Amino acid sequence: MASAQGVLWGPHDRQTDADVARLVRALARRGWATARELRAAGGWSDRELRALASASAGRVISGQRGYCLIEEATVEEARHAAAWLRHQAQAMLRRSAEIERALHR
Repeated sequence: MASAQGVLWGPHDRQTDADVARLVRALARRGWATARELRAAGGWSDRELRALASASAGRVISGQRGYCLIEEATVEEARHAAAWLRHQAQAMLRRSAEIERALHR
């Protein structure tokens, strides 16, 4: 029986530098591209796109408009992407604390 961890985080989730470079090339000189456009252009799934953006060391940002290279985004767009990630992180920390409290009731 596969562990829950194996189901959620298998070898297919490991993004290589070559994978990230391929996404960067797909985004170059495009500005913002939607996930739909990138799925069509590169054959990536939504999950793979999120993982690649995460593995990009800040080079690829995401938001309501899709994905964009940091060097092609405005300062405001980049700051908004960073603020959204901080908001998500805070929500996840709150949820993890709630789970821990519920576990010890």
